[in-house]
Amino acid sequence: MLSSACISEHQKAIVCLKIEMALLYPGHRYTLVRMRLRVRGTTIGANNRLDVLKILTTGVNGTELGNWKGNILELVEDWEENETHDPDVPAVSHSRGLTPFVFVPFEEADTSVLNLPVEKMDYFVPG
Repeated sequence: MLSSACISEHQKAIVCLKIEMALLYPGHRYTLVRMRLRVRGTTIGANNRLDVLKILTTGVNGTELGNWKGNILELVEDWEENETHDPDVPAVSHSRGLTPFVFVPFEEADTSVLNLPVEKMDYFVPG
């Protein structure tokens, strides 16, 4: 549920600095990717990190999807985490490689070490 102080837009919802998003991608079978993220900062007032709390993939029934008129988040908000609506596409919880997203100010994008090509950057440990 969204409180009046929180924001809702299309396929993502920001709830008290936590974000839930859903991405549907078509193919031979529809697959839904659901992500839970948390906004945090490394300095006061700088929400410059997005921690990945959970990534789930699950199957979606094409008929159910065709009859749905709302957004994808509304369709799946009551689903259990291990729930799938296509028996050929099981629900899977992904837990490896859940490193935070790091934000770089737009004016620093061209000079940031985070935008170096792969052959020049050894590794980056987000804080």
